[in-house]
Amino acid sequence: MFLPVILHAEDTMNREGGETVEPGGRGAARADLPSVLAQLDGHVSADQRAAVRRIRTAIEDEERAAAYVPTVPKLRALLEQPDLDFHDEIAACLAALAAEAPTDVAPSSGTLVAVAHEHADQSIACDLLRALAAVAAERPDVVAEHADAIADVLERRRGYDRCGIEAIAHVSEYAPTAVEPAGPILVDALSVHPTETGGPALRALGRLARSEATLPSLEFVTDAAALVAHDDRSLRHSAIGCLGDVAHRDPAAVAAVAAEFEAALSVPDPDTRALTAATIGHVAASADTVIEPIRWEIFELLADDNPHVRARACVALGHGRVDAAAPRLRDLARTDPVPTVRDRAAWAVGQLS
Repeated sequence: MFLPVILHAEDTMNREGGETVEPGGRGAARADLPSVLAQLDGHVSADQRAAVRRIRTAIEDEERAAAYVPTVPKLRALLEQPDLDFHDEIAACLAALAAEAPTDVAPSSGTLVAVAHEHADQSIACDLLRALAAVAAERPDVVAEHADAIADVLERRRGYDRCGIEAIAHVSEYAPTAVEPAGPILVDALSVHPTETGGPALRALGRLARSEATLPSLEFVTDAAALVAHDDRSLRHSAIGCLGDVAHRDPAAVAAVAAEFEAALSVPDPDTRALTAATIGHVAASADTVIEPIRWEIFELLADDNPHVRARACVALGHGRVDAAAPRLRDLARTDPVPTVRDRAAWAVGQLS
C-alpha cells in the first residue's frame, strides 16, 4: 500500500499569464523532482521509501515516468544497499523507467543482474528481469556481458520467466553465442509453456542454430513444428522462422517434421503461407525429401491469390524436384501477371528439366 502523497507549496505553479497548474500535472512533476531527489539522497530510510513511493505513484497512477528518469542513478544506489527492506518497490520503479528510457537504465544493468541473482527465487527478480528485457531491446550489447548470470537466474526460476527469456532473445540478436548457456533453459521453456514463452524462446533458439554456438539438442524442433499453425500469428511466425534457421544447420531435422507444415500452408493469413513455403523451399534445397508429405499442398499454392505465395511455392517445388508440377509451372512462367512469379516458375522448370 502506498503512503499518502504530501504536496508541497511548489507543487502548484503559475504559468505565464497566471494560469494555475493543478497538483499532479506535468508542472507538479517538475516541481517535486528536486525534493524527491533530495529524499533519495538522504540517510533516513522512511524518507527514501516515501520518495520511492512518490515515484511509483507518478509512474503507475499518473503516467509520468519520463519526469522521473533523473532518479535512476539514485534508485540504483538504493538497490545496492542490502539493509533496505523496500527493494521490491525500487525494482518496480526501475522496471517502469526502463520501459520509458532504456538507455538511461542501461548503466544499471550490472546491479539489476546482481540483485536478481541474489534473489532469484523471489518476486523482485521478475521486475528486475523486466527492466533488463527493456534495456536489452535497445542496448543488447550492455546486457550481453551478463548473459551467463541471467541464464543462471532463469534456471533457478525454473526457466519460464517470459521477461528473462525476452532479455535473452534480444541479446541473441546482437551476440547469439553469448546466450549459449541459456540453451537448455530455452528448450525447456518452449516445451513446458509454449504459448507464454515460445515466441522469444523460438527466436533465440533459431539464432543459436544459425550461429557457431553449441546447441543442447535439436529436440525442440518437434515443439517448434507443433506451433507452425498456431492461432497467434506472431508465435507461428516465430516457429516457422526458427525451423528455417535450424535448416541452416541440419536440414534433415526439419525434414523429419515436414508433415506439420501442412496446416500452416492453409492458414488464411497469406504471410504465413508465404513464409511456410519459403522455409520448405530452403529445406528442400538440401533435403528434397521434405517436400514429399506435403507436395500436393505446395502444388495447390500455385493457384494462390497472393503472388508472394505463388512465387515461393514455385521455388519449393523446384528444389523438391516435383516433376508432376512441371506443366503448371510452365503455364505460370508464360501467363502469370506478376513478373516475380513468372521468373520463379521459369527457374523451377529449369530445375526439373
